[in-house]
Amino acid sequence: MINEHDINDWILHKPTELYTVKPKTYIEWLDQVFFFDHLDGMYSYCISADNQVVHIRGTAVVTPLEKR
Repeated sequence: MINEHDINDWILHKPTELYTVKPKTYIEWLDQVFFFDHLDGMYSYCISADNQVVHIRGTAVVTPLEKR
């Protein structure tokens, strides 16, 4: 898992709807970083930095992250 200190080492892409993001990608949403595993219906299966499962709606606007 990455945290807010690691964000400086990552490329932030243009914000987009979560359903357009490739699975198994790190995303930023509401100033937090999540690992987006996959969509499950209209919600997603994401893991927060403290290893909690979070279900973000598929239409939420997120910022995909990519390692430099």
